[in-house]
Amino acid sequence: MKLHLFNPENDLALADGSFNYCPPPAAMRIANDLASLPLWYAGEDDCVVLPNDEHCEYRNKISSFFSVASPFGAEKLKSITACMPWGWSPQVKRRLCVMGFENLLPSDSCVARIRELSNRKSSIKILSALKERGVDTPPLPLYCTNPDDVACFVDSRPRCVVKAPWSGSGKGIMWGIGRVETPMEHFYKGVIKRQGGVVCEEFLNAKVEFAMEFFTNGNAVSFAGYSLFKSFKGSYSGNILASDSDIELFLAKYIPLDELLRVKSALPDVLSSLLCGSGYEGYFGIDMMIYESNGTMRLNPCMELNLRMNMGMVSRIFFDRYVAAGCKGEYRVNFFKKPGEALAAHLADSTAFPLEFTDGKIKAGYLNLSPVTESSHYSVSVILYKDKEIEEMY
Repeated sequence: MKLHLFNPENDLALADGSFNYCPPPAAMRIANDLASLPLWYAGEDDCVVLPNDEHCEYRNKISSFFSVASPFGAEKLKSITACMPWGWSPQVKRRLCVMGFENLLPSDSCVARIRELSNRKSSIKILSALKERGVDTPPLPLYCTNPDDVACFVDSRPRCVVKAPWSGSGKGIMWGIGRVETPMEHFYKGVIKRQGGVVCEEFLNAKVEFAMEFFTNGNAVSFAGYSLFKSFKGSYSGNILASDSDIELFLAKYIPLDELLRVKSALPDVLSSLLCGSGYEGYFGIDMMIYESNGTMRLNPCMELNLRMNMGMVSRIFFDRYVAAGCKGEYRVNFFKKPGEALAAHLADSTAFPLEFTDGKIKAGYLNLSPVTESSHYSVSVILYKDKEIEEMY
């Protein structure tokens, strides 16, 4: 029996690096509102840490329709054989130690290695390895530890991107406009002081954002599916629910399919060389981008390594387990500023898109993947359609 824990503050905890990291209130709100999410990707015989009765009641409700994991309780402590948090950091290791799982946790050196691999500079190693295997790549990013080198990079390009090695999703990024202005200078000098360096990249005109998802058992890496995602103002907002073959056909409208397949074939070996021996086991993703350059669509085969569970993989597993063949839809991560807004939206979608099943799988309709109450600010939901194509949703 594996124990699953949703700790979405993991990227922030990695940036901090300490065992005693205390997440900000917004991160804790996400963790609490969406604590039920592992029910949808955990094994049926596993258990999930659910923080209160609200989540336990939600689990009992959905178990009438779907086979899902059970809630964790003290009586299951001795039955747990592995801990599977959303992501690994010193902070979550300490949390699991307090829960009584000290003997099942990776060593401090292993967690430190996972943190180092989660540094955004890992994308440089991956792109370099792909380039050696004949894959076409954009100009390689630079990892800079000297502020003068960053200033030179920013000044010499009309547009660029400077990234913190560790940060929350869509955060820790500044856009260069051909000259170093005061906010940019304060940003990269502060990040270099705190984290040791920054990653400097050419600006790419993104047209499609997606990821290839992988799984490692610690000895080998295997392809686990595609994640076609959407973002709003630089932050992730959701995924397209579709089969891997349909996503490949969609991507092939922008770049040659054999180019995509070449990357898909090369990455397991590249990633095995990078990750095996690190102690990391589980799912992870490689964010990619199709961008326009001089009127031509090109592929950036590694924007970032997300060495943790991620929303794209959750949507992939949900689609493969629970969605009827031939259906497509949207996986949405929603934020509502005011109390009551989430519940109102949930009730409206439940009415507008009633669930329809065929052979035990969803063929159409709306489903919330987390409990929604008057106090909810975050929710994850899906809407399945019988007659929409990817192009209409993306």
